Amino acid sequence: MVDAIAGFLVGKIGNYIIEEASMLMAVKDDLEVLKTELTCIQGYLKDVQARDREDEVSKEWTKLVLDIAYDIEDVLDTYHMKLEERSQRQGFKRWANKLGRKMDSSSIVDDIRTLKGRILDVTRKRKTYGIGNLNEPRGGENNLSSWVRELPHARFVDQEELIVGLEDDAKILLEKILDYKENKRYIISIFGMGGLGKTALARKLSNSCDVKNNFEYRAWTYVSQEYKTKDMLMGIISSLGVISGEELEKIRMFAAEDLEVYLHSLLEGKKYLVVVDDIWEIEAWESLKRALPENHRGSRVIITTRIKAVAEGMDERVYAHNLRFLTFEESWKLFEKKAFRNRQWVDEDLQKIGKEMIKKCGGLPLAIVVLGGFLSRKRPRDWNEACGNLWRRLKDNSNHFSTVFDLSFKELRHELKLCFLYLSIFPEDYEINVEKLIRLLVAEGFIEEDKEMMEDVARYYIEELIDRSLVKAERIERGKVITCKVHDLLRDVAIKKAKEREVVHHQINRYLSEKHRNKRMRSFLFFGESEDLVGRDFETIYLKLKLLRVLDLGGVRFPCEEGKKSLPEVIGDLIQLRYLGIADTFLSNLPSFISNLRFLQTLDASGNESIRQTIDLRNLTSLRHVIGKFVGELLLGDTVNLQTLRSISSYSWSKLNHEVFINLRDLEIFDSMWVDQRGISLDLASFSKRKNLRALTLKVSTFKLSSESEETVRFQTLVELTLRCDIRRLPKDMDVIFPSLESLTLVGS
Repeated sequence: MVDAIAGFLVGKIGNYIIEEASMLMAVKDDLEVLKTELTCIQGYLKDVQARDREDEVSKEWTKLVLDIAYDIEDVLDTYHMKLEERSQRQGFKRWANKLGRKMDSSSIVDDIRTLKGRILDVTRKRKTYGIGNLNEPRGGENNLSSWVRELPHARFVDQEELIVGLEDDAKILLEKILDYKENKRYIISIFGMGGLGKTALARKLSNSCDVKNNFEYRAWTYVSQEYKTKDMLMGIISSLGVISGEELEKIRMFAAEDLEVYLHSLLEGKKYLVVVDDIWEIEAWESLKRALPENHRGSRVIITTRIKAVAEGMDERVYAHNLRFLTFEESWKLFEKKAFRNRQWVDEDLQKIGKEMIKKCGGLPLAIVVLGGFLSRKRPRDWNEACGNLWRRLKDNSNHFSTVFDLSFKELRHELKLCFLYLSIFPEDYEINVEKLIRLLVAEGFIEEDKEMMEDVARYYIEELIDRSLVKAERIERGKVITCKVHDLLRDVAIKKAKEREVVHHQINRYLSEKHRNKRMRSFLFFGESEDLVGRDFETIYLKLKLLRVLDLGGVRFPCEEGKKSLPEVIGDLIQLRYLGIADTFLSNLPSFISNLRFLQTLDASGNESIRQTIDLRNLTSLRHVIGKFVGELLLGDTVNLQTLRSISSYSWSKLNHEVFINLRDLEIFDSMWVDQRGISLDLASFSKRKNLRALTLKVSTFKLSSESEETVRFQTLVELTLRCDIRRLPKDMDVIFPSLESLTLVGS
């Protein structure tokens, strides 16, 4: 973990030296010393991990390094924040800036020199106590572009392909599910330790042709340890696939009791199959079962749990199935699928080494696929060393899964470590939207700016984590991962390695009442339902969080002012923000203080009402993603970084200078009844000039396809196209005009 933080800080110090050269001239040499020392320390930490020789003294020493690293970040970010605050002052306060800058410069000189002394003292301690030998970082670490280009294209395997050795279990359970003699609702429980494949088996059963043909409705919901009845009910309702998006938005506001009634009416008289995944308490089932009709249509409920007492105590009418570990032969078959998938031929020595290692996995499928993912990216000559490391680690450790994970984790580049550890902030069983995750990783500063687009690099990182079986691709469309998940066991170990990061899961009110504040917090993400958040509550949060880079308040209910929901004004003071998420907050306007957030990269106001007033974002020159429903005029300045603009009224689009959108990838335009659309006709050909455009959505009444020259219009990069039109109006030569098109969607046709 510490080597990843050190690497992150090395890059950050380098950026400050370049960007603030004139301001930091007095401490430039000191910053260079900090950067050099951290670079060497990072090399040492990698060497320690590679050689498996970290003792207790080394661990204490690395904690000292981590404290210094965080303090360096605090000093630099605080100084930068003060500079920004002074640059925005007016009147007398602006006149006092000169004196203020001198005081700030004097303060940072003292702080940096103190930190320099501390890090040199840490280096002396290493020598005094004989904590290893420092090595320079290994070659090739800094060549990000070449590394990304060399990444193999990830092949996302359907999880059902990797179910090995459970054929007999699946057969027994399928018979129970399809048993026509059982007309009443019947429960099938699958229990066993984490990582055995309970969820994968339940998914295989739910998706089988026999089940699809025998059940009118199939649904799925996740429970987790900190469950909420409302979330479970919404999970079932949304996964049924029979409710429109607009209806879903309405019922999200229902109380849990009303959702019970709503779901019961949906399923009444139907033969249904509901999977309740990862249940920890019988009380969670008690909250659900009232919503599931006790009809005589032969309905079934599949439950997965780690706890035998829960599996057996669900109901009088229950079959509890204890899932076993894999045999050696089954383990080897699963390992082959993961580790050797890119090899046409495997020699006997490699097979022998592989078999030695899978013996230590104890028949646990999750450990086997993580080990296979780790070895699939290693050269054959490195397998012996990996085997030795595994045996050495297992001598004093009976936790096979934790050992296999550590082996895989330590091999990751520091950027990948940061990305994986970041996933620990999401709640248990949370389905993570990959596009949102990519934007968060960029905003956090985890993605190094290079020749490649940062969003592309972030996607490569996620795909490699999936390829290594550290992350699971949950929903895949046209070969692209849309959502992903982290297995509970992997999330648990990630949390242990990332204790420094604080996150609020659901219980925002408890957080507000706590006296403790994490001064190093750079991210505040809210998940789940909340009570109304009043202004003073948010000011309480804000007091200690001036250095926030990410603020995601999706789902929070803000107080009303003059009959409208409004954002707390203190958000305008968070000038370090890179990401502001206010999705699904029932806002219908954006306050003018948004223009203060000039480093903002992502503004996500999706799921809210139409924003009808003029929104001025011209000061926000770092914008990369703007998401919401913008009816009124949207003023944008230097938009060279803008990649996502979704969605904007045709009226507002007509007012913009389209030539500056050189990096636009995802664009959605719609007609609105709230503004005058007369005389606005979109020319489809004009969008072909956007050379990076990948997704285009036009929900407009009129558009045309024309070209100023005789040359055929071509959309070379467009992959997804959504149009509101009569199918007869589509061009006949679609394959010529859209040579890369993978998805065509017609709405309102």
